[in-house]
Order: sequence, then C-alpha cells, then structure tokens
Amino acid sequence: MQVQEDIEQRTVSITVQASKLTGRVLKAAIAAALQKMEQERNTPKVGRNSMKRLTARDPGANTIEVTGRIRSFERIAKKHEVRYHIEKAPGTDPPKWTVYFKANQADALTAAFKEYTRKDLARSTRPSLLSQLAKFKELAQALGRDKVKNKEHGGPER
Repeated sequence: MQVQEDIEQRTVSITVQASKLTGRVLKAAIAAALQKMEQERNTPKVGRNSMKRLTARDPGANTIEVTGRIRSFERIAKKHEVRYHIEKAPGTDPPKWTVYFKANQADALTAAFKEYTRKDLARSTRPSLLSQLAKFKELAQALGRDKVKNKEHGGPER
C-alpha cells in the first residue's frame, strides 16, 4: 500500500499534441517538463519560503522580530511580493517570531513594513471587541431595569 501511494504522488501527466508521436517528440516533451519542474523548484516564490530556498542565491537575509500575531504580516508580505521565512522562538509567551525576509526591490520592503506597522498601531489603539460588548451589555441591562412591563400586552407601560 505504501509503494502504491508513493507511485501515485510521483505521477506526472504530460500532454503532447503531435501528428505522429515518435521517440524524439516524447524525449523532447519529457525534457521540457523536467526543465520546467527544475525551474519552478529553484525560483524563489513570493510569500513563505523555506530557509534553504530563501538563502539559495545569496545568503544575506534581513531579520526582524515580531511579537503577537503574525498572520497580518504574512498577508502584507504576499501583497508586496516579499519572500520570507518565519521561525517561532520556543517557550515564549506571548509568542515571538523571527522573520527572515528578502525582496527584489527595496521599495517593496519599505512599503510592506510601513503598512504592517500602520495596521499594528491601529490595532493596538483600537478597543477590544469583548470589552465593548461587555459595556453595551451592561447598558442594555440598565435600560431594561428602568422600564416596568405591562403584564397584559407584554410591552412597556405608557
């Protein structure tokens, strides 16, 4: 069963349009497919990467430490086409993340970090949704105590 799963995962389908399928045509199609697969594996993709892929061409990656939520940084990095690798520091509360990043253009990095810091500051100044809900719940209960209900109609007394 294990062998069958390995074979299924390694299966590649190639579609070739030719009037006559010869060995040379098949060889050229397979060579082109292998070249494309190798190119995709070696080119750095935008967004989250492995450390090996991030430092494959040049080992100099910039780093920054992020505490708390990391998902918002990931969204912004993908938007600005920044390549990054995230490592979580073990045993820290709140969680600390070390982010290694690269971009083709320095403008993309500065724009991404400006947007991330702006959103992070806006989030920190914004009041908590749970605290607002608790405050409105108390207000609703205070308003509900003031009115005396009419027992016949079930509504407030006039």
